Amino acid sequence: MTHPAPSTDSYVYKRLRHLGLEQALALKTAAVVKVHSFEAGSVIWAKGSEVQSWQYIVDGLVAAAIPTTNSQSTPISIYGKGSWFGEQPIINRKPSYAEYVCLVDTEVLALPATHFDQLFVDDAGFARHVAKLMAWRVQKTSETLMLMKLGNPCLRTVMGLAQFAEALAYRSDRPPTIPFGVGVEIPIPQTTLASLCGVSRTLFSEYVQQLAAASWLKISYSKLEILQISAWLGFASRQRERNFSNLNPSVAELLAELQSCDHTQ
Repeated sequence: MTHPAPSTDSYVYKRLRHLGLEQALALKTAAVVKVHSFEAGSVIWAKGSEVQSWQYIVDGLVAAAIPTTNSQSTPISIYGKGSWFGEQPIINRKPSYAEYVCLVDTEVLALPATHFDQLFVDDAGFARHVAKLMAWRVQKTSETLMLMKLGNPCLRTVMGLAQFAEALAYRSDRPPTIPFGVGVEIPIPQTTLASLCGVSRTLFSEYVQQLAAASWLKISYSKLEILQISAWLGFASRQRERNFSNLNPSVAELLAELQSCDHTQ
């Protein structure tokens, strides 16, 4: 059975054009892109494995995490719907530095690594797009890792939730792609979220309850909804820019800072 050739109206073609590819090259590349579906909990790539494709999240949520000795993982990056991921090990020609795991049922487009390499060498628009994406991600990830490592459990929880807000709001690159007045849902159980934030389930629940009482979150079965998205994005940005001067804040101090960020948007 033969499949129809990609057209300029196809979803894959439009995603490739957004990366800076010219029409003819985008059509040619679209023919090699595959669609894959994963269930929640599936590992797309294990740490130390070969990354065979650059992937785009059509729907779902993926975490790049470092497995730890207590069977938990420390998240390095979180990718939401509309994000490409996996470029770093492909460009470095190294095994994956992290485990890429689906936090919910996820559907992706997969561009083979060999074609990614060729585009990166031959197409200046594509190379610029990927370079800008990598530079932004490296800075954001490094600053966040420092904060998550040195901050107290309260700060790790709130900053971890802010990471999810960013992943769900920013897509592949800046600026945010959802209106500032809209909330975003994190369809993940609190036990998993606590692990991703690097705190116990008990502490996570305590802080989340206080955030909900102050109307920054809405708690539902097996999911949280982050409210006032602009304040959360402002909070995450402010934490990175302040050189980590306050790594042991109280819940009250963080609530006040969220309120301050809400007023400054």
